[in-house]
Amino acid sequence: MSLLIVRPHNAHKAYTIAAEEFCALCHKITGERPGIVTDVAAKEALPAHPSLQLVVIGGDDVNLLAREYKEMIPIPCGGEGYAVLSATLRGHNSLLLWGGRGRSTLYAVYRYFEVYLNCKWFWDGDKLPAADSLPMEDIRLTETTKFLYRGTRYFAHRGLHRFQAEHWNAEDWQKEIDWLVKKRLNLLMLRIGQDDLFQKAFPGMVDYPSAKESLPFTGDGFNDRTLFWDLRFRGDLRKQILQYAKDRDLLLPEDCGTMTHWYSRTPEDFLQKMRPSLLSQPAGTNYAESTGLVWDIREEENLDLYFRLTDTHVHEYGQSGLFHTIGLAERAFSQDREENLRLKLLTYRLICRRLREQYPGSKLLLASWDLWMFYTPEEVKALLAQLDKEQVVLLDYTADSARKSNYRTWSVEGSFPWIFGIFHAYEPSGEVRGDYPMLIGRLQHAKKDPFCKGMVFWPEVSHGDPFMTEFFAQNAWEVSEQPVEEQLKAFCTARYTHREELLALWEKVLPLAKLMSWSKYEAVTPWAETDIFCRAVYTLDFGQDDPLYDDYLLPLETHRYNAAESLRRIALLLGQEDDRETRDLYDLARTILTRYLNGLTLTLCRQYSHGEEVKETAEKLLRLLALYGDFLASNQEYSLFATLRALNETAPVNPNFTPTLKRNCDNLYCRSAVTECVLELYLPEVERLTEQLKAGKYDKEALVSFCKANQTAFEARPLIPTANKEHPARVLQQAAEVLEK
Repeated sequence: MSLLIVRPHNAHKAYTIAAEEFCALCHKITGERPGIVTDVAAKEALPAHPSLQLVVIGGDDVNLLAREYKEMIPIPCGGEGYAVLSATLRGHNSLLLWGGRGRSTLYAVYRYFEVYLNCKWFWDGDKLPAADSLPMEDIRLTETTKFLYRGTRYFAHRGLHRFQAEHWNAEDWQKEIDWLVKKRLNLLMLRIGQDDLFQKAFPGMVDYPSAKESLPFTGDGFNDRTLFWDLRFRGDLRKQILQYAKDRDLLLPEDCGTMTHWYSRTPEDFLQKMRPSLLSQPAGTNYAESTGLVWDIREEENLDLYFRLTDTHVHEYGQSGLFHTIGLAERAFSQDREENLRLKLLTYRLICRRLREQYPGSKLLLASWDLWMFYTPEEVKALLAQLDKEQVVLLDYTADSARKSNYRTWSVEGSFPWIFGIFHAYEPSGEVRGDYPMLIGRLQHAKKDPFCKGMVFWPEVSHGDPFMTEFFAQNAWEVSEQPVEEQLKAFCTARYTHREELLALWEKVLPLAKLMSWSKYEAVTPWAETDIFCRAVYTLDFGQDDPLYDDYLLPLETHRYNAAESLRRIALLLGQEDDRETRDLYDLARTILTRYLNGLTLTLCRQYSHGEEVKETAEKLLRLLALYGDFLASNQEYSLFATLRALNETAPVNPNFTPTLKRNCDNLYCRSAVTECVLELYLPEVERLTEQLKAGKYDKEALVSFCKANQTAFEARPLIPTANKEHPARVLQQAAEVLEK
């Protein structure tokens, strides 16, 4: 086989990348590294080699050689569609990779290798076959999508490297963006803080903070935004990330309007020198500090200041005509609900007006979070009635909510442009979860709605659930009509070596996953959406029962023996699998363990509140929690020490950051599967709790006092490597025994 790749000489960089990617994949699969020439060179003269085969990158709007192909290709110029075609050009067998634009030409390259060579693309690595040659004949594939917007959002929480995008370095981001393109996604959004945007927008006024000290205006818990890397380095990294995405022709929404939030606070320098008027927040609520208050954009100069940030971002990083706003999210400015609503609606209109003036023809993605959290359906309808359907698209990343106020009661279907979004999980929820029957049913409606313009994935934690990640990516291109069982089977077949074993495990875990789907209830209870065992001291009253506990406890009992059997099967597979299977086996085991830790905690609460004997349940809870900590300790993905070490390998870390990292993980919102937190915080807390309950002397005030003192001590200690006490397979065997009892 002798291959020559012909790329456009004068087109978007994505076409050159498409040629280079084809060359690299061909080399990995066959061992041959094709040559690459421009279409101008190929037009003038091609080598006379009799067995020469051509790979033509791009359609006839960019590639001169493609114009010699006479058949009309039904691919709209500038669109998301593509074609992969066998052809004969100048007597040579040829393969045409014909995209509507740069990114869809990249889709064509990856789709060719996926369909005709069985390559598989996953966020944590590709699966490539070996072959003697690439197929070139009898190939005809033309595909497009209904959804204009298909993408992911990366959020600002901190903790463990795998789950928190702010921790990722340039190599991590390049791998992530490549995965987005391989999965035919087109939208990337970073909401991981503003980096050095204030310093660039207001030079000489806002100084760069010290890279070796805590931020002077920082808060506590997840509000502690003390930097780990120098802010100039972060700004350079952001530029590198966004340029890599732009080179692949991705959409990069720009934040605009009232951007102040807990992860994008106003620097004190700016407040002291510019003194913008601020919208007050009630004392004791989030964002009541001056750095968290929104500037009052009813005053035009404050709107100007906000848009200077947006304009600076556009100047520094470029833009794609797509903007995003959160409005006055999570805020309450008046006890008068109508007055509060009028202010919020005015804010949206002011932002829309400014975009029309400064960026005519642009689109605005209006985030649904505040609408889902605080608005009634009637209030959302009042907002949408005031917005221009030609300018605004409702970015509903809460479309998988089971609450009564959601897109289905907002009258957006068939009426207002909107995007179907899977929020999936809060920050603590880094394992398997989700109500797939509900999702699949709603997606069928979205598929038929001409006003549904896209599908997005906006979890607060990245890569926490491998199946949901793939489920989203597959359905974002074309909504499947298959039941979840068939989609799960396809996922396991593509991803695993031990396909049948992993499929059987997933089938047993999915009913447990559904128990913790987010926004499950209209009233947010302390145990329905995020794990309770790790903050039970704070959020449960062990003197009271709740009949809703049955919604959780009864299914747990139904699936208990299946769960124990699954832990044993996972134990048998550990050590036989590849890295991809290892990660997913840990995710499945963590899902089982956390569900039953929650169940034992709620059972303990119920028993104590009814005056029943609690000793046996208390001992099981302690035993299972200790095993959970030992299991996490056997894998560095769950180690804060390993995360901190990885940060230092990328760039020097602020010496004052370790307590911040601990505070970012150890607060009532963000507690999750962190080894150090389980062993040093959750376990001592549950030990003290069960001591009280067994003695019949429940004292919540004393428990909270103990926990806070222990947290302070935890924050003061240095991080050290976590020790693997026992082989993880043996730990799971012991955990299975606890479940069986």
